[in-house]
Formats: sequence, C-alpha cells, structure tokens
Amino acid sequence: MKSAEAAAPTPEGPANSGNVVPLRPSSHTRRAEREFLPAALEIIETPASPAGRAVAATLIVFFLIALAWSIFGHIDIIATAPGKIVPVGRTKVIQPLETGMVTAVHVRDGDRVKEGQILVEFDRTASTSERNRIRHDYLRSRLDVARLAALRAGLDAGTGSGEFVPPEGAPAYEVSRTRASMIAQAEQQAAKMSALDQQIAQKVAEAEEIAAVIAKLNAGLPLIAETAEVRERVMKMEFGNRIAHLDAQLKLSEQRHDLVVQERRAAESLAARKALEAQREQTRAEYARGIMTELAEAEPKVAQFTEDLVKAEKRMQDQILRAPIDGTVQQLALHTIGGVVTPAQALMVVVPTGAGIEIEAMIPNKDIGFVREGDDAEIKIDTFNFTRYGLLHGKVLSVSQDAVIREKPANTANSDRQSSGQAARSSEPPGQELIFAARVSLDRTNMQIDNRVVELAPGMATTVEIKTGQRRVIEYLLSPLLRYKQESLRER
Repeated sequence: MKSAEAAAPTPEGPANSGNVVPLRPSSHTRRAEREFLPAALEIIETPASPAGRAVAATLIVFFLIALAWSIFGHIDIIATAPGKIVPVGRTKVIQPLETGMVTAVHVRDGDRVKEGQILVEFDRTASTSERNRIRHDYLRSRLDVARLAALRAGLDAGTGSGEFVPPEGAPAYEVSRTRASMIAQAEQQAAKMSALDQQIAQKVAEAEEIAAVIAKLNAGLPLIAETAEVRERVMKMEFGNRIAHLDAQLKLSEQRHDLVVQERRAAESLAARKALEAQREQTRAEYARGIMTELAEAEPKVAQFTEDLVKAEKRMQDQILRAPIDGTVQQLALHTIGGVVTPAQALMVVVPTGAGIEIEAMIPNKDIGFVREGDDAEIKIDTFNFTRYGLLHGKVLSVSQDAVIREKPANTANSDRQSSGQAARSSEPPGQELIFAARVSLDRTNMQIDNRVVELAPGMATTVEIKTGQRRVIEYLLSPLLRYKQESLRER
C-alpha cells in the first residue's frame, strides 16, 4: 500500500510527476470490471473483435490477388476433337473391280502378307477367252502391217516386195499365210506390169519398123520424082512414050501416098505407146495407192487392238487380288469357294505393319480456323483412364482443306436442340455437322498399364486436345457477359 500511494500522483506535487509511472490494468482485470457494468455500458466499453477485421482484410487481399491473377494470368485455348488411331498410310481395303466367282482364297484372318502376295483368285475363263481373241486380232493386224510395209518397200525399190519381218509371237501358220499372200500380190502386180511392158516394147518395135519404111520411102522418093520429071520432058519433046510417063507419075503418087500412110502409122504407134506407158504408170499408182490405203487402215487397227489388249490384260490381272503392302489381314468376309462377289465389295482389309501409327482427328467447324500445322496436342486414349494412366503428346501434322458433312451424334443433337440460341447461330445443316480431318503424330506408340506395356492398336478411340493459343483469365470470365450484352435486347 505504501508503494502504491507513493507512486500515485498528488495535486501538490507536479514537480515530482515525471518520476511517477501510471499503472494500466491488465486485459483480464478490464474484462472482469466490465462484467460488473450495466449491459449497455458493457457493450460500449467492450472493444470490437479483431477477427472480423482480419477476415475482411483476408478477403480483400484474396480478391486483389485473384483480380491480379485474372488480369496477368493466362490459360490455354483448347480445341477438342474426337478421333481414332490409324496406321500411317491408312488401312488398305481389298475390293474387286467387277462381278466374279471366287475360285481360291489364299489367306485367313490374322495372316501376315507381303506386298504382291496373292490373296484371292476369281474365275478367269471369260476374260482369258476375250484376251486370246483380242491378241489374235492384234497379231493379225500387225502381220498385215508387216506385209504392206514389205510391199511398199519393194515398190520403192522396184523389186516387187521388200523384206517381210513378222512380229514376235505370231503363229507360224499365220506368218506363212501372210507371206504367201504378200508374194501372190507382188507377183500379180509384176505380171500386170510385165504385160504392159511387153505391149510398150511391141509398140516401140513397130515404131522402129515404120521409121525404117519411112526412111526407105524418103530415100526413093527423089529418084521416082526425077524419073517422072524426065519422062514428062521427053514426052513434051515427043520422043517419049505417054504410057511410060503415066506409069512414072503413078509410081510417084504411090510413093508419096505410102509415105503419108507410114507417117500416120508412126503417129498412131507413138500415141499407142504413150497410152500404154500412161496405163502402166496408172497401174503402178493404183497399186501403190491401194497399199498405202490398206496400210493407213491397218495401222490404226494395230493401235486400237494394242489398247484393247492392254485392257484385257489388266482385266485378267484384276481378277487376282494381291496385297498392296506388307501387313496383316483382318475383317476377312470371304470364305466360300464358288461364291459371287460384287464390284467394290469390301472383302478384307490389310493393316500395314512397321509403318507406325497416328491419330485421325475430326476437328469441329467452330475450331478449324484456329488449328494450324505444328500445334501441340494432348491425346487421351478412351480405353485407358487418363487420370490414372496419363496422356500422350503429339503435334498436328496436317489439316484438310475441305469439310466433310456427317450426322451429328445423338448427345450433340440433343444439346443443340436445348440451346436454341446456339442453333440459330449455326450455319450447319440441321442434324448434321461440318468436320475437318486432321493428322496428329504420337510421341510414343505404347502405354504403361498396370506394370505392363500395352501397344496401341489401330481403331482405338481417342480425344485430341489441341492447344491453339492463350487468353487472359479475365477475358474468359467476361466473355459470357460480353456475349449476352451483344445478343440481348434484340428484336426478331
């Protein structure tokens, strides 16, 4: 008590107050004192709890942090596309080109085949017969071309016929028949030309004979004329005989007449010879024209039969189905020998081996404008829970340049019907959707599943999430509000 009283300030001692330290009651003492105050005073005297202020401050700080994160933070923009695993180079579907009857099936489901290995054979009786007929016509047309070419060469060389070179593979009897025909044709032409040459030679000899007669007449004509002139002078002098004079005049007239006749015969012989020569040239020209005409008709036939033979050979080859690549036979739909198949019927598929696998993803129309080659992608294999077994990674290899229309899945169609606004904005046909095919690579072809490695197989369904960019969080949060602001309060 004495120490308390000594420490208490007194009115009379302001000079000593600097050495006095006032005592503050403890919080426990104050709380005990407030308990004895009236209720109203107790409320007034009781200070506010700091917990509320701490909670408010915490919420404000959290809000500011969230706001800063939404402004400066970014999230990935993802385009989700369903897809499936396919072999690189795709699965090859084996189909017949035309209707046929099965004669042999050389493979079974699961067999490994090599490229070019025979898979299925069809009956080739009709195609073989057609091929043989066309081949026979083809060889005959080539023999005709060889015959005509030899005749043309002989005509140019003046030997009747040139060397006859038959095509390879021509039957011996056809070669012999064609050669005999060529020789007969050449001999016939030679006979015609020989007859005309003989007639021309005859006319030449006749012309030479006439020329000799004319020369003889021309040589004797001056003498006969002189004789007639002498007899005429003698008769005028009355020393000669008139009969002798007339006889001399007659001989002169006959000589001159014979000369005119022989000159006319010479002209006729020359004209006849020229006519024969023209006939000979015409005969030769007609023969050459006939050969060229036949050759011009035969060569297109060879070209046509060549094309027909190629088609026939191709048809025969198409009736033996071979493996287009190394792979494994699956989905074999052919088991009956003697069964009939139709064109484009899927008989089996060959899955490539050793070519690797990739993803064929179907990108929706709304995302195709943002997907580019080289974009990163995450692949979820539907058969393996990604939350337990993880994801695969890859890159977009290519994107198709044209859309494919397909029917919308039932769940997608129902969601579209429930969202009338979205349906109104879509330009896709009702009940259908536009999709774009894309190829996505895989960083690996197996997954670790419960202490064992499972190889991924073609046909497995996948979900591909393609990273197309980034956006701020606040843009993501405000985009629905901005869309509603843009689309609300509008009239129809």
